[in-house]
Parts: sequence; structure tokens; C-alpha cells
Amino acid sequence: MPLKAPVLDNRSYQEIRDLVRDRIPRYTPEWTDFNDADPGMTLVQLFAWLTEQTLYQMNRLPDRNYIKFLKLLNMELRPPQPAQADLTFAVQKGAKLRPVLKGSQVAAQSQDSGELVVFETDEGMDLIPYPLTHVQVYDGSSFADVTETNSIRQQNYRPFGWAPQLNSALYLGFEPPEQNPAAGERAFPQQIRLRVFLPASSQAGEAQSCSQQHQRPPAPVRLVWEYRHPEPPNGWRPMTVFKDETAAMTREGYIVLEGPAQLARTYEGKVTDVDRLWLRCRLDRDTYPAGTVPEIDFIRPNTVRATALSTIRSEILGASEGHPDQRFSFRHKPIQQDDLIIRIDRSNREGVEQEYWTRVEDFLASEPDDAHFVLNASAGEIEFGNGVRGRIPVAGSEIIAERYRHGGGDSSNVAADTITLALSTLGGVQSITNERAALGGKDEQDIEEFKSEAPLAIRNRNRAVTADDFIALAKLAGGVSRATALPLRHLDYPDVDVAGAITVVIVPENDELPPLPSADLIRYVCGYLSNYRLITNELFVKGPEFSEISVVARVAADPLLAFGAVELAVKQAIDAQLHPQSRAFGLDLVPTSLFGVVLAVEGVRAVLDLALLVNGLPHDDLTEVVVLPPDGLVYGANHQITVVELEDR
Repeated sequence: MPLKAPVLDNRSYQEIRDLVRDRIPRYTPEWTDFNDADPGMTLVQLFAWLTEQTLYQMNRLPDRNYIKFLKLLNMELRPPQPAQADLTFAVQKGAKLRPVLKGSQVAAQSQDSGELVVFETDEGMDLIPYPLTHVQVYDGSSFADVTETNSIRQQNYRPFGWAPQLNSALYLGFEPPEQNPAAGERAFPQQIRLRVFLPASSQAGEAQSCSQQHQRPPAPVRLVWEYRHPEPPNGWRPMTVFKDETAAMTREGYIVLEGPAQLARTYEGKVTDVDRLWLRCRLDRDTYPAGTVPEIDFIRPNTVRATALSTIRSEILGASEGHPDQRFSFRHKPIQQDDLIIRIDRSNREGVEQEYWTRVEDFLASEPDDAHFVLNASAGEIEFGNGVRGRIPVAGSEIIAERYRHGGGDSSNVAADTITLALSTLGGVQSITNERAALGGKDEQDIEEFKSEAPLAIRNRNRAVTADDFIALAKLAGGVSRATALPLRHLDYPDVDVAGAITVVIVPENDELPPLPSADLIRYVCGYLSNYRLITNELFVKGPEFSEISVVARVAADPLLAFGAVELAVKQAIDAQLHPQSRAFGLDLVPTSLFGVVLAVEGVRAVLDLALLVNGLPHDDLTEVVVLPPDGLVYGANHQITVVELEDR
């Protein structure tokens, strides 16, 4: 049987009051008025209330001891996680540009608190000084102008046409300056960045491998990037590709190219009224297999990834008193542990001696002379050793956080087009925006969740071995409400048991139907789980296989009720029964169970007819269960409920 913490005293306020009142005749027989208006009974009630509060605090002792035990194991609440977003910088025509430095700060205003949510760029970027004004697709025989389609979100297009062939190409036309660059000046920076955005729903729920060497192979094609050279014969010349995360335009990601020093102003395709500076991506070899032709939402230049964190430099935390186990707090919290640099300055006759200390998880392996400290990221404090395990900072020395980053939480998941405020100096930038919502932010772990997940964390010891380990760690990653793990399931061989393979199926924390995890969330969970998997594991993460259930029913209701309200209540009851956030993975649906769900709705007297549609197809035999795969879930949608008056015969 499960081990449960005992309740030290479970008496309630009512029981204590009754117990005292029952003893009154025995100890004070002259007291005969037991009504609530009696002053003596008021004192009895006050005593019962105070005693109940005391018992409540006493009963919390087992929880306190449990938490103290977890602290002895160096377990802390999971700190808030920062969101990430892709920022696009629009340049001002003719302005003098400055590079966007790594760590440049931009901000959005939180819709909840009204406070600024600060983001910092993860990389530096040189800006293309010309706006992208024209986008064309050449399918091998003719041009199509997709400029407007590329500028409007959720208006997808195929960058190489519907049936790509050799020399199909995507053309990007930039508006040239009024005057040509002076001698020695480059037309484009040495590196230019482009970001390819796929349709938001195209990769939702799609399985991804957590090992780079086991990723699905990209399409067997070769793409080349080219530019028009101004010198004779004015032909197309290749550009060096430094990075391409898109796998031939089939995935979202960044493309980093060597910017051409000089470009020719030419007319291309359907753009014959104005000359432009053209870059193109051309299909140079082979072709896309059926079903893999790329389709994108839009492509943007001058785009970089940013994280919802703020950097603080040279913050003095305090001065050492030379005591064991000293603690110092930061002004801001929570702290991102990977970006923390602690320096200790000690004055002597020769000046100031600076020493950098190393963060460790605990002092168990620290020697007396080791310059170690332990960070509590959630509380925003550091702790030093006691002289036996870890060195004690010399008395009088200054403890300085040379650099640290803080931030994160659910509030950093800001909506699209909200990160628009520049906090750093950005020369020549006209506007900033995030065309997709920021994702990945999560608040500090709840204490009840922490207590419930502690046994699994103790058992796996930071290693994922069993299916339960992968499930628990997937939930800890953030943004995941439910998960299951399928041992021996390989992405490429779903019908064969593959030793060492495991597929983790996740459901995101959102209210959409069906709740498919985004490609970014799957990629994030992959990276998180990769830190814990064994080296012999092939790990995959995907969304569930959803089946849409539509109920067509005719029900009889009490004639005194509003039939519209009954119809709505029936639909809500069915949706609650089929909701993917509450049903077990792979649990087959028994259609006849829906009769009881509908009849349980207040006012429904009978179910006259009931039919089922599974993924739009009729399910004729209601006695036959709807079989789901192990990673399958159902959800309700498009129900058709007719409510009629109950007729007595």
C-alpha cells in the first residue's frame, strides 16, 4: 500500500466546539444557556477556532520535514525559464547603420502587469542597408510575383513553384540607394542573415530526433545562392553559405550568407519598372521527392534570435566577514546560472588582487582551498564554503557579480508584434518587431508540483533510464502539460521494436483543439531531454496522433427549459469527456459511453438518436470501440445536437 504522511490531529472546528460544550454540564452544572448568543458560548467558539488553527499548523510539520529533507538533497524549485523570439529589424532608408551587437536590448510591455519584458539578442548582426521590396518565384518556365504574399502572414507560397525543376529559383529584390557606394565601401555587409518562417501549423506535432546524427535526411537537392555582379559579363555569381538551418527550405531556421561587396542594378522577371539589387536561391541539382516540396510562410532579412533576459554587470554583492557558510543576495532574481561570473577583489599592499570563483552544485567534493560557491538561482543568492568543504573568502574582500542575467517566466511569452521598444542604441533602425509570438517562458515551479515530482527526481538522479523518467523530465522541461513515453519506438521504423529507441509524446500547455506542440516546443524538449538520456538511446519527441470525434445526436429535454442552453450544455459535456488534457494516451473510445454523458446533463430526459463521426467518416457500429494507437488521443469538434420536447405517451 502507498506510504502516506500521518495527520497528527484531524479534529475540526465543529468537533472541538461540540466536545467543549458536552463537557460543560460535568464541570460547570450551573451553566445552562448553550445558545450562541450566550457570552460563554462565544468564548467556546473562539477557543475552538484558535485550537483548529493550532492543529492546522501542527499538521503541516510532516510537509515541512519533507521539504527540509529535499533541501538536504540539494533540490530546489525549478527557476523560471525565459522565452525566446525572432526579432526583425527594419532599416531606415539612407540612414547610417550600426551593427546590432550581441546583447542589444529590446522590450515588450506585458499585457498582465504592464511592466516591460526585456529581450536580449543572442548574436550580433550586421544589417542589410536596403529594404526588401520584391520577392519573385521562378518555377523553371515563368515568374510569379509573391511580394504581397511574402509580406502577409499565413499566406503561404512555394519558393520554387508547385513543381520545382532545375534552375527554379527564389528571387529577393532590395531597393538600391540613390547613389552608388563610394569606392572601398561594400554594398552589403560581410555576412547577411535571412530567416525562413514555415507555416505555423506545418510542423506542429511532427516528430523530431534529439540526436543530430539521427535527423531525417534533407531533401536530395542542391541549392545555390547567387548575386548579380556589376562587372561584365554581368552574370550570376555564387555566394558562400556559412550556415543553413533550413535543410533546403524544408525547415524553419536561419541562413547566413557571405554578403557581396558589389551588386548590379537589374530588372528581373516581372519587375521591369524599377531596377533592384537581386539575390536568388536556385535549385542547382536534383529535385524534391513527391510530398516534400517546400512551402513557406515568409522570409525576412535582418532577423536574429533574442531571449527574455537582462544582463547586469559589476554588481557588488557585499563584503566577506570571514565566517563559514556566508550567503550574499543579488538585487535581481531569478539568476541564469550559465551566465554568472563571480569575482572576489582583495586589497593588499600591491593593489587589488582579483580572483574568479567557480560555481559547483554542492560542496561535497570541495577541498578546503577550492574557490567554489553554490548558487540558488530561484532565491537569487550564492553561498560560500565553511573552510573544510570550500574556501572561505578572506575577511574584507568584496564579492562582485561581474556579470549575470536574470528574467523569464510566463509573462515573457509575449504575443506577436509586441517587442517593439529599443532599449539599446540602434543606429539606422526604423522599427523592430517579432512576427511570431515568443515561446518557452515558464514561471517558477509550484511547491506542490515540486513535492509530487521529488520522488521521480530522486529516483532518476539526473539520468533518464525508464519510461517514467522520460515522462517526468519532459514535464519538467516547461510548456508541457502531459507526456508519455513509448519504449522501443523508432521514428523511421514505427512497426518494429528497436532496441535503445524511445519516443516521447508531449501535449503542450494550451487550450487549442487539438493541442499540437509547435516545432519550437518539440525542439526545446528535445534539447532538454538530450542532457539526461543515455548515450546508447535514440530519442525522439513528437505530438500525439489525434482523432476528431463529432457527435450527431437528437435528445429530448424538459419542455420548461431553454433548448439552446441544453444544446450548449450537451456539447460542453461531450467536449469535457473527450478533452485530450484529461484522457489517457491510447485509451480506446467506447461510443456507447457517450449516452451516459449526454443523459447526465441537467434537463435531458432521453437520447433519441446518436451517431459518431471519426475524422469526418461515419462510425456505423456504436458497439465497436474506436481503437487508438499508443500515442493517440481524441478531441471533440463540430457536434450537431438537436433538442426536441419530450413527448409523453
